[in-house]
Amino acid sequence: MLRTAILLPRSSLFPSIGIDLLNGIKSCLKEYGIQEEITLLTDNIGYGLEEGDIYTKAERFILQEDADLVIVVADIRIAELLHPLFTASNKLLMIVNCGANYPESWNAAPTTLVLSLNFCLHARLTGKMAALENDNKKGAYAVSYYDAGYRQCYSLLNSHHKNGGIPAFTHVTHLKATEFTLAPLAEFIEQNDDVKTLLCLFCGNMASQFYREVTPLQQQFQLKLFGGPMMFDETIFNGEQVIMPAISGHTPWVSELDNEYNKTFKRSFQQLPGKKTNLFALLGWEAGLFIRNILQHCKAGTTAADEILPLLCKQDIESPRGWLKTDPDTFHVYGASWLVSCSENGEITIIKEASGVEEEWKLFTSETWPAGESSGWRNTYLCI
Repeated sequence: MLRTAILLPRSSLFPSIGIDLLNGIKSCLKEYGIQEEITLLTDNIGYGLEEGDIYTKAERFILQEDADLVIVVADIRIAELLHPLFTASNKLLMIVNCGANYPESWNAAPTTLVLSLNFCLHARLTGKMAALENDNKKGAYAVSYYDAGYRQCYSLLNSHHKNGGIPAFTHVTHLKATEFTLAPLAEFIEQNDDVKTLLCLFCGNMASQFYREVTPLQQQFQLKLFGGPMMFDETIFNGEQVIMPAISGHTPWVSELDNEYNKTFKRSFQQLPGKKTNLFALLGWEAGLFIRNILQHCKAGTTAADEILPLLCKQDIESPRGWLKTDPDTFHVYGASWLVSCSENGEITIIKEASGVEEEWKLFTSETWPAGESSGWRNTYLCI
């Protein structure tokens, strides 16, 4: 029996985030017939801001509940606080998040696995594409106040710049939806009609609001839009008619991916009443895949966390998003990236799987970053 504790987040922006993550884990364990071999323990950590509370709950799971594995759905920066506790107890820690931040150091902790959607990596690929595929290297940037606070923003814009893009204008929208405006961006575009490239980073209701207001600008000035991963989140299009521009970018997953593992994921998860697959359910499902592999190693006699992690690095995983690998140098999980486009009616088209992702990952994890490239916010991305 593998005792697995899960610290789940809360979000007003995406209220079902914790439920979808947990259901993703449960549906995966059920699909592979191992739900009876896993004891699940859960607690809530809110927006991931109360680091002392997270530590206390993780410690309780280890010392009082005798958990073998603790899954913490929180920003990567919380891992730094938890490393000593899990290293000392030789227990497995799995940090799960969207990957909108990267760590201060990529050095591996001996008992910590980081599973994310690699948003920084996908944003990096999109910024690179926006620079290399346009003869006119000038680009304008439009990001929400919230999204701008995470390192995926730096990854997007820095990649564009490093690959020859020329920053021409940056517009950060207000945090409050009632004060959202693209007026400064529109004024700049009207006065600089040689700038045709627009890099965008928005999520949730801010993404749909951005789409509504940028569409007339795109149509008038023939703008080429490149978006971060959450610009293709399919929940944006649920329940309302969204006015859409044409936009492209890299993302880890869309529901239309045609592989047997995605079909299995969708079939299994959608057996739950009223549930549709989404990125949070995917994260839960993938956590379930790692739980499955960890259980196999424990049953084979390897129970020490610092011995299990190197074994996980030797096991590529077939995921609904394609493939997953665990980097032996960092114990971070990375996977396939998909270039997609979105049409004016909100229909997502898969263009191709990105090539060279493994090489890009090595470059990404070997770079050093300047001070002050992000806000330093510690709440989990999408948990506000």
